[in-house]
Amino acid sequence: MPLTIDTRDALDLKKLPVPPGMQILKIDAEDYTDWAGDPALRVSVLLDESTDVEKVRGAAVTKFQLAIYDNLQKYGIMLFPYFSFAKPSELAETDED
Repeated sequence: MPLTIDTRDALDLKKLPVPPGMQILKIDAEDYTDWAGDPALRVSVLLDESTDVEKVRGAAVTKFQLAIYDNLQKYGIMLFPYFSFAKPSELAETDED
């Protein structure tokens, strides 16, 4: 699914409570099918290498995910978002395998 204008607006970092210390390079979304075969949304969050993932987790990340979920619903996007967080170096590792 190409990102619609509504999806882009819902994922706009200026509209989200980014946890302190979480440096986000970009957020992407694409169609996804969950384990039950239901349509969903895969939300990929690309973190800057400087983000210390040991310091950014728990309630702050949950609040961030809920804000994305709420924003998607405000824009009429009712697909459940499944999240993945990665740094460019982690993505490069998986590309090499």
